[in-house]
Amino acid sequence: MKTITPCPENTITEMLSQFWMPHLIACEDIFEHLEYVDQSMKDIRKKALKKNLQEFDDLISRDIPSGWRFKEYRRRTIITLSGKITYLRRIYTEPSGICHAYLDEVLGIRTRRQLAPDAFLWVAKTAADLSFRNTAKTFFERTGAKISHWLVMSVVREEGALILRELYDEIAREKKGIEPTGTRYSQETLYVEFDGVHIPLQKSFHEPLKPRWQYESERQKHSFELKSAVAYAGKDKKRRRVGVVHLALDEQPEAFWPLLSARIAQDYDPEDVAVLNASSDLAGWCKNHALAEGFPSAHINHYLDPYHVNREVKRAFGSTKQASHMISLIYARKTKRLVRDLSRVIASAKKGKERKKYLKLLDYLQNSMEMLRLGVRNNMGTMEGTNAHVYAARMKVWGGGWSREGAQAMALIRARLASGKELITPTPDNVFFSDEQTRRRHHFEKRASLKSTWTPKESAGQGWEPPQGKVALTTHLPSRYYGLLVHPLNLN
Repeated sequence: MKTITPCPENTITEMLSQFWMPHLIACEDIFEHLEYVDQSMKDIRKKALKKNLQEFDDLISRDIPSGWRFKEYRRRTIITLSGKITYLRRIYTEPSGICHAYLDEVLGIRTRRQLAPDAFLWVAKTAADLSFRNTAKTFFERTGAKISHWLVMSVVREEGALILRELYDEIAREKKGIEPTGTRYSQETLYVEFDGVHIPLQKSFHEPLKPRWQYESERQKHSFELKSAVAYAGKDKKRRRVGVVHLALDEQPEAFWPLLSARIAQDYDPEDVAVLNASSDLAGWCKNHALAEGFPSAHINHYLDPYHVNREVKRAFGSTKQASHMISLIYARKTKRLVRDLSRVIASAKKGKERKKYLKLLDYLQNSMEMLRLGVRNNMGTMEGTNAHVYAARMKVWGGGWSREGAQAMALIRARLASGKELITPTPDNVFFSDEQTRRRHHFEKRASLKSTWTPKESAGQGWEPPQGKVALTTHLPSRYYGLLVHPLNLN
């Protein structure tokens, strides 16, 4: 294949400088000149990319697989960060009749997809912070190519599906005993916190604004819970978490815990974890966690989240000295004295709402007695802030609603970005080795290998004769003659 010597960078810079200098002299305005430079660079990139693609198509046309033949030229339009690029490429056909755009297959340009990989990643990353409509608007301002908010939504869902598929592939590799390819850290002590965040569901109609108390009472009807978790190695001197791993899913608990373990295993070696400190509230799926399956050699300490402890105590006592006294007993792990002092308060309280608050607090503490005996760790309890900044900041905007599939995809994208990992580039369609085309090739080869023993008879040249190899179905014949019509392939 022909090699091309790249042009020196200094030469390109000198050519561009000479190309832009007349405009600067004519306008004498830096703002207008910068806009001209930006637009001209977009045009130059588009024309250069178009020319590169067509020249590369000419080069690879000499090395097509044997048996392929040229059929026609077809136009293809893709959207990149440089704008829309329309180019011509060759279409080839196999002996089985399957068509191939060889240029697209070699370069990994996906079939029936508008966005190129660079534009795909930009849209997915920008949509994690902006609404779908604002993402489409910002993309148009940057590239000059119009995309719809529906396309932005499909990009988000596809990226979420890629991230989820990677986790399931990690579980499959672990079951097969295959070592992970990425870099993992060895950590003896690991901290894991998990909690739920309620996301509003989409509605088929618009409702008027409601007071807060009514919204809270109907929240379960119009929202669903995303299960979220965060794992980290510890905190630095400034009390910031180190080695953070985020994950949020709309899955059942039996599916959530293996996926969480697989996500943590991507960054930390599970066999090296000796102590696993977990923190959560008393939710059913949180209390009955299954972290032991993913970390079999770790000793798990399940603590009660300090945020929920303080909240329940202050709901019963408010900001009073009694509340401070109860919280101090909780942190000191004096559970027996805590229950005794609270029982005295309940006995001296009058019947009514106040007594019900104390009874509710006592029931809460008794249900979490095993976790309270371990104590409450002040260095944990960051899950509420994580939910607020990572998920709720984008997904709980006023008036917004999500489908379950879209919410999970957005949560996976934001969790991956918050963990400091790059988004996954969609893999190109491996058209040549797809199951459908493999089946068609096998069928064609099988038909080609069959040898027919029938040989067509020569025409006598008298009167009408049926086409050779076909059944002569003539509707004007009486039905008693239908049995005489025999397929020529069945003749000896």
